[in-house]
Amino acid sequence: MYKLLKDKNNEFQCEIMLEGASAKDAKARLFLEADGCEYMFSGQISGGKCTIPMGKLKKYANLLESGKIRLEIIADDTLFTPYENNYQLEQEKKVTVEVKQHQSPAPKKPMVEVKVKTPQSTPKKMDPVMELKNYFKKYTSFDGTPRSFHTLIKDKTHKDFFNIMCESYRLDKAQVVRQILK
Repeated sequence: MYKLLKDKNNEFQCEIMLEGASAKDAKARLFLEADGCEYMFSGQISGGKCTIPMGKLKKYANLLESGKIRLEIIADDTLFTPYENNYQLEQEKKVTVEVKQHQSPAPKKPMVEVKVKTPQSTPKKMDPVMELKNYFKKYTSFDGTPRSFHTLIKDKTHKDFFNIMCESYRLDKAQVVRQILK
């Protein structure tokens, strides 16, 4: 396999020994054949050396990546074909690109971890009215007066808490208010 380069000046060189013919007037031709097309390059023979310049082969659009190469020598009106082989056309300069897509790892699914403490003894359930009183004392400025209760119940958060407690325990709201104000 004879290696040729697309992007570099190519030059075929070989040594020739002619017997029975004069090398003085001999001519050298090199053929590159590929799938129905043929390119010919002429060269010179001097001092038993044959040199055939081909230049850069990328300008020959029909030249395939591989094909046949053949050297012909014409001496004293006789055609000789002393060399035939396959050629491989390659790039001297190559750029290889490997695209790597960056993929972020799949988002982790949220995990919920619950630790339940098993009580040693069962605590007493708090009375819902007492729970409301403790809430108001702890989180508001409730002083136990009707006016103070009326002011705090205007706040949506406190009002919602009051309503949820009464509905959860199915309590009568008016009766709960009376107990809180005692």
